[in-house]
Amino acid sequence: MQTQSDQTLSAGLFNYVALLLYKTICLLMRLVDVRIVAVLGRAAGYLVWACAGRRRLIVARNLRIVADPMLRSDKLAPMIRRNIVRTVMNLACSIKTGVMTPKEMQRFIRIEGGELFEKCGSNGHTVVSCIPHAGNWEALARIRPVFHRVPRFASMYRRLSNPLLEEFIYKSRTRYGCEMYSKEDGLREVLKLARSGGLLGVLSDQFTTEGLYLPYFGKVTGVTPLPAIIYKRCKGKGHLFSVFTRNTALGCWDTVLGREIHLPEGCESLAAITMQVNLALENCQNENILDGFWMHHRWKTTRLIAPQIDEDTRAEILEHARLPFRMVVVSPDSLQEAQELLPAVRALAACRPDAQVSVICNGEQASFWREQDCVRHVVLSDGAVSVAERLDQDDIYKDGPFDVLFMFGGNRALWRQLKSIFPVYVIGWEDHPLAGRFRLRYERSNNKGSLHTRAEYASNMQSHHGMKLS
Repeated sequence: MQTQSDQTLSAGLFNYVALLLYKTICLLMRLVDVRIVAVLGRAAGYLVWACAGRRRLIVARNLRIVADPMLRSDKLAPMIRRNIVRTVMNLACSIKTGVMTPKEMQRFIRIEGGELFEKCGSNGHTVVSCIPHAGNWEALARIRPVFHRVPRFASMYRRLSNPLLEEFIYKSRTRYGCEMYSKEDGLREVLKLARSGGLLGVLSDQFTTEGLYLPYFGKVTGVTPLPAIIYKRCKGKGHLFSVFTRNTALGCWDTVLGREIHLPEGCESLAAITMQVNLALENCQNENILDGFWMHHRWKTTRLIAPQIDEDTRAEILEHARLPFRMVVVSPDSLQEAQELLPAVRALAACRPDAQVSVICNGEQASFWREQDCVRHVVLSDGAVSVAERLDQDDIYKDGPFDVLFMFGGNRALWRQLKSIFPVYVIGWEDHPLAGRFRLRYERSNNKGSLHTRAEYASNMQSHHGMKLS
């Protein structure tokens, strides 16, 4: 058994090896033309696409949200392949971008809209650049030398867990005059910049449980309010811009800088401003949806199924949400148990403004569940047509991917049908035969219709919807 000192030594050795490997890659990158890196990156992308089945599911889910919820395998499969190949190519080229010479930068990175961008960041004004994860975003840290009139040029970033690698990359990013601020250090220096003037970049499309829950591409997810917070601190001298990079040829990118986000009249709350940022980022991504980084769970389901939503946020959700937060409940086998579960199903349907509940049940329970106005779809678990085929029908499929599966009944045969279409959060009774497969398990309660769990959203659900949780 390893001691704590042995574990610390192993971690230190791993960090050193990772740094050495990264330095070696950077050294090789200096010697190779970016177009060769792009070709090798594409080859690596095909390998990732062929081997990473889990990633293909995630990309498929995301593309149905951002492009068209009705996409099916005939059109979806080639889009998944092209997106993964392009993403890996962009990631490989981002390393090369970090070590490019100024001459290479001029040749392969073109700046669009730089005049307006620089003008709005001069004379005590501040540009807050809202950046999506798309294309070769590392290029945005290298264009600092172009902007001579702005006093400060900075970007927010997330620290790496490897301190040696973190220090090396930090130095490489700041070498050309770009200041880097980590959210782990707080916002003090960032807000100073906001008040004094300059250009500040924020990767604004990352999932976060600490921010606001607002629609992005029409589906609610955790988003950062940081651009809105910084903008409001600019005291009338702030400008919001959507900034992104797009791939124009093999090894070539545009950095698109000149798109100011004009807020409508009366747009003052953090939720309203953040929603306008989301809409602007959607417009950027829609220029080439396959250039986006869709290989991670952007619309992630966590234990925070019922996040705190104030009135401003609720209004934005009701206006801009296209796709619901989809919960599927597999009903217990007996009608009596199904009836006892009804208060919990009602609470789930009321827990957030975008909630949608569908129920999978046997034929005996069908009429009972169809009478409940809190249930959107009732899908039979018995009969000639399988559950998977029923869920694949257009009237159900059109509402987009599912988010949570509550497995309160069902058997292994049903589970085998469902798990292929649920790359999601699965919840069920702790004494369910398949409980070992669930991400979260409820305890049965002596009180009819109530559930017990240690989930993070317990107090929220209990206080707002009368659903007994602990």
